[in-house]
Amino acid sequence: MIFHSLVGFILWVLATLLFRFYGQMFFYPDVVILTVLFLITAPVLWGFMVLYLGILNVLPENRALAAIGFVLPGMALDSLATANFGVVFPNLDMSLDGMFGALMIWCYGALLFGGYSSDRRAKRAAARATLVRLGTE
Repeated sequence: MIFHSLVGFILWVLATLLFRFYGQMFFYPDVVILTVLFLITAPVLWGFMVLYLGILNVLPENRALAAIGFVLPGMALDSLATANFGVVFPNLDMSLDGMFGALMIWCYGALLFGGYSSDRRAKRAAARATLVRLGTE
C-alpha cells in the first residue's frame, strides 16, 4: 500500500504542477468546457486505475485497498491546495476554487470506483475460473 501511496503522491505533484503552469489553457470559467472536462475525466481516470492495477498484477482482494492508498495522499493535499487556491494556482481565476474542489472530488471518486470495480470484476472472473476448473475435474 505504501508503494501505491508513493505513486499517487508523485502523480499528484505532476498534476498539480500541470494545473499550476498550464491550468488556464483548459480550466477557465466556461460552463461548456467545464462540463466536458467533468465528462471526460471520469471514464479516463476509471480506466487508468483499472489498467494501473492490472499492469501491476495487484491481487483481486487488494485492488480496492491499493486504490485507496493511491488516492489518499492526493485527497489530503488537494484539500490544502483548494483552501489556498489563490496561492497555489495564481494563474487561475479565483472564482474557480469551488469548481476545482468539485473536480478533484469527482476525479478521486472515479479512481476509487476503478479500484472497486476492478476488484469486483477480478473476483468474479476468479470465481468463474474456479467453477470451471471444479466442473471439469
